[in-house]
Amino acid sequence: MSISTQAAVTVATSLGVPCDDPVVLQDGSNVVVHLRPSPVVARVATLTADVRPGVEAWLTRDIAVATHLAAHGVAATVPLSEPVEVAGAVAVLWRYEPHDPASAFSPATMAERLASLHAALDSFDGELPRLAPCADLDRALALADLPPEVTARLAAANDRLREALSTLPVRPLHGDAHPGNLLATPSGPVWNDFEDTWLGPLGWDLACLLGSGRVDGAAAVAAYPGPYSRAELSVCAELRELFGVVWRFVLARRFPDHRADADTHLREWLSRPAR
Repeated sequence: MSISTQAAVTVATSLGVPCDDPVVLQDGSNVVVHLRPSPVVARVATLTADVRPGVEAWLTRDIAVATHLAAHGVAATVPLSEPVEVAGAVAVLWRYEPHDPASAFSPATMAERLASLHAALDSFDGELPRLAPCADLDRALALADLPPEVTARLAAANDRLREALSTLPVRPLHGDAHPGNLLATPSGPVWNDFEDTWLGPLGWDLACLLGSGRVDGAAAVAAYPGPYSRAELSVCAELRELFGVVWRFVLARRFPDHRADADTHLREWLSRPAR
């Protein structure tokens, strides 16, 4: 049993949740463990804790946003605990939502559900960070272990995009609105994972759709039932791509077999003319 899985089981036990057959559902930026036989999952912060000091605040915001959305008619995952720290790991318990991880919604469904989520988020009055992806990139670059000249070029791109982003109108966002975070459950689509929620331009959430390999991103963006700026979307798509390039190196710290993929994406990014 991995350290993260053991932490999830320990948290469950401390809160009186029976678990004698834990199953890892996801192991990446965070570890998600189904605490079988209980209808409960634990999300344990792993790489996100490395990039986000005081990750408890991010997880607390995740809970607040999910609770707000549910109260405003948006199907969202249900938190069952506050963040709990065990042996240096921080976890939150959530109600398990049976779902098909291989299922993909149509572009029109993704667009309609995202618009409904945005409408509900308009009334969220909790504190949200500004320029959050750029701040994450600053910290991720410090962990990526790249040559100084490469780090400098990536940092310069982040600074340029941060300046462009700071001039755009903002609104509450999901923050990571790719199709994998809309769960296909027997009762219908359920939004998940609001840890990345921030106050930013609409183009960021649309860029999450545009860059996804699980849906026709261009069709999903075209189906979004509200106005958006193509120039704004272009800035956000560029930042989203930069984020993906750097994050692959952070991921490779925990999963060394991902390093070749990270190197490939970096070479492709570096081969383009500097902006």
